[in-house]
Amino acid sequence: MILASLINTNTMKYIFYIFLLFSVFNVNLTHAQQLPKKGDNLPNPRLKRIAGTWVSIYGSDTLRIKLSFENIKLPVLDLTADVLVGYTYYKNGHSVIIDDIKYSYKTYDDSLNEGRKRASIFGLNELTGDITGSIPDGQTSQSFKYKFIPSSDLNTMTATRQLRERFYINEKPGKGYPDEMIFKRE
Repeated sequence: MILASLINTNTMKYIFYIFLLFSVFNVNLTHAQQLPKKGDNLPNPRLKRIAGTWVSIYGSDTLRIKLSFENIKLPVLDLTADVLVGYTYYKNGHSVIIDDIKYSYKTYDDSLNEGRKRASIFGLNELTGDITGSIPDGQTSQSFKYKFIPSSDLNTMTATRQLRERFYINEKPGKGYPDEMIFKRE
């Protein structure tokens, strides 16, 4: 559990970029056996095949994620890297709870510069083909980390919540999302 009130913004940014480096780009580190140097670019063109809009419908809820391929700057680490930037749309019954997909025309950096993070970073583990990323709850200030396993034809993905990776801010529990969801490409 991470309490935002106990960690200042700079520390959270540092933790985020370290997490991103080791979880998203672990293949580069494993194969190269050396850490990237200042100014390096970590390319991953395989992410382009996952880009697109994915939808999961469970009960009366609809969760839509738009994954855009971008090369972003990781300022704390002074690197650039290919990532999937995920924008979320969540509808509970007839009520729209989150609609950040409408901001998907902007870059990830633009989203951060507006003072509100409207997107999440998703990365590919090349060894397993799994994708990991966090989805904001919207009803609370929670974010849930999921592992996405794409089908061989890339038309569906199974998303499994990583229970140990649930972040609470100000300890506001909420409904959350199911432990497992099936996403179809739109």
